Amino acid sequence: MNKLKSIFRLTALCLILSAGLFACKSSKKMADASNDADSTEQQERPDDTTVDLESPKDSETAEEAKASEEEMANRLDNYFNAIANSSDNTTKANSNINEAKSMFASPNVPVLIIINESTDGTKDYDEPTNILDYMNYLKDQGKNLNDIYKVKTNDRGRITELELIRK
Repeated sequence: MNKLKSIFRLTALCLILSAGLFACKSSKKMADASNDADSTEQQERPDDTTVDLESPKDSETAEEAKASEEEMANRLDNYFNAIANSSDNTTKANSNINEAKSMFASPNVPVLIIINESTDGTKDYDEPTNILDYMNYLKDQGKNLNDIYKVKTNDRGRITELELIRK
C-alpha cells in the first residue's frame, strides 16, 4: 500500500512539474513574440525623437523627488517617535499608528532593519517584519532604536518598502 502511495505521489509530482514546464515555455514564446513586436516598432520610429535625459527639467524632478523622500522620512520618523513616546497612552499610540498607516501602500509593507553593514556594502538584517507589526512593537517597547535608512515608494507616493538602521 505504501509503494502504491509513493508511486501515486511521484506521478502527481511529475505531472505538476510537466505542467509548469509547459507553462514556462509558452510564456517564454509569448515574451519572445512581444520582444519581436517591440523591435519592429522601434525600427519603424524615426530617429529624431530622442529624449535628452540630462535636461534641467529632469534634474529638477530628481531633486524634488529626493526632497519629497526626505520629507516623507522625517514625517515617518516623527510618527515613530510619537508612537514610542505615547506607549503609556494606548489610545494616542493607536491614533498615531492609524495616521502613519496612510503613508504605506498596505499594512504588510516589509520593514528591514540593518543590524550591521560591512565596508564592502554587505548588509546584515534582523528578522524581517511588516510596518504594522513594527509600529505595534514601538508602542510596546516605548523607544525608537532605529533611524530611517531608505524609503521606497510606488508611483502614488505610498511607501512599499522601508529600510531602517540601528542608531
